[in-house]
Amino acid sequence: MPRGFQHGRSCMRFLFTLVIFLLVLPLVFLFAFQQGLLDDYVADDEIPAEPFIIAELRQETSGADLSRRIDKALDENAYDDAVMYAEIANYIEEPLNADTAMRLEAEDAYARRLTRNTTSFAQGFVTGEGNDTPAFMGAVASDLTVIGDVRDIGSEGAKLARGEEYSKMILGLSVVGLAATTATVATGGGGLPARIGVSLLKIARKTGTITAGLTRDVTRALQEAVNFEKLGGTLRAVDLTNPQATRRAVTEYADGISMARITPILDDVAVLEKSVGPAETVRVMRYVDSADDLARVTKMSGTLGTKTRGIIEITGKTSLRAFKTAWNLLLVALEFVWAIVAGIGALFATALGRRVVRGRRQRA
Repeated sequence: MPRGFQHGRSCMRFLFTLVIFLLVLPLVFLFAFQQGLLDDYVADDEIPAEPFIIAELRQETSGADLSRRIDKALDENAYDDAVMYAEIANYIEEPLNADTAMRLEAEDAYARRLTRNTTSFAQGFVTGEGNDTPAFMGAVASDLTVIGDVRDIGSEGAKLARGEEYSKMILGLSVVGLAATTATVATGGGGLPARIGVSLLKIARKTGTITAGLTRDVTRALQEAVNFEKLGGTLRAVDLTNPQATRRAVTEYADGISMARITPILDDVAVLEKSVGPAETVRVMRYVDSADDLARVTKMSGTLGTKTRGIIEITGKTSLRAFKTAWNLLLVALEFVWAIVAGIGALFATALGRRVVRGRRQRA
C-alpha cells in the first residue's frame, strides 16, 4: 500500500476521532455543570440568568393567570400575595385585567392599609405569630425587645424542666436570641443580623412554614451551641413565671454558648430578609429544604427581590442554576472545547512548521 495512502488514512482516522471528541465533550461538560462539578471554575453570576427567568415565567404564566392569582389572594385577604403577583406581571411586562388592577389599587388605599396593619402588628407582637407583613413585623419587634425570647423560654423551658416534650428549635433559638441581643448591645449592632435571623426562624417554626429538612439542620446547629441538659438545670433553679429572673438566669447561661455552627444560617436568613422583607422570608421557608438550599435561595433573592417566592411557586425552581438554559450550558462547554481545539491547532502548526523547515534544509 502506498505510503501516502497510509498517511491519508491515518489523517482520516484522526479527524474522525477528533470530531467524535468535539461532539461528546460538550455533553460531558453539560453533565458536570448540572451536577455542580464545575462550580469552582464557573461562578453563578458569570452567566446572565435574568433573561432566562423572564422567558421561563412567560412560558408558565400570563397576564390573565396572574390576574386570577391576584383576585384569589384578595378574596383570601392575602394582600401581600396579591402585590407579589402584580410585581411579577410588571417584571415580565404582562398587563393585568382592568378590574383586577382597580381592585388592587382600592386595597392599597390609606385607610384600608392603616386598619389592616395596626390589627396585624398587635397580633404579631403579642403572640409571635401572624400571616401578613405587619404581623411578622410585630413578632420580630417583640423578639428584638427580648420579650419574645423570654416568653418562649418560659413556655418551652417549663416543659424541659418538667421532663415533658418541648421544641428544641424554639427554646434553642430563644437562648441564642438572648445571646445575640447582648452582643448587639455590646458591639453597637454587630449581633443584629443573628438577632433578626433568630426571630424569623422562630416565626417560621410557629407558623409551620419551615420545612422538616431545614428544621433538622437548624436543630443540629443549635444542639452544638446549646447544652440542653445543662440548660435544664438552669431553668429548674429559676421561677419561669418571673420574666426578669428568667432573663437574668438565661443571659448568664448564654454567655458560654458557641455560635459557630448556627451563625451562618442566621446570617443567611438576615440577608434574605433584606432582599424580600420579613413576611416573605418566613413564607419562602416552605421552599427551603436544607441550610444549603437556604444559601442558594438567599443568593437568588438578591436578583429577584420580593418576587422570589412567586417565581419559585410558578416555575417550581429554587436555584438560579435551574433557570440557566441548555444553551447557556452549551456555551460554557464550547469555551472548553475551543480551548482544546486551539491547543491542538497550535501543536499542528508547530509540527507543520518544523516539517517545512526540515524540508528546506534537506533541499538546501
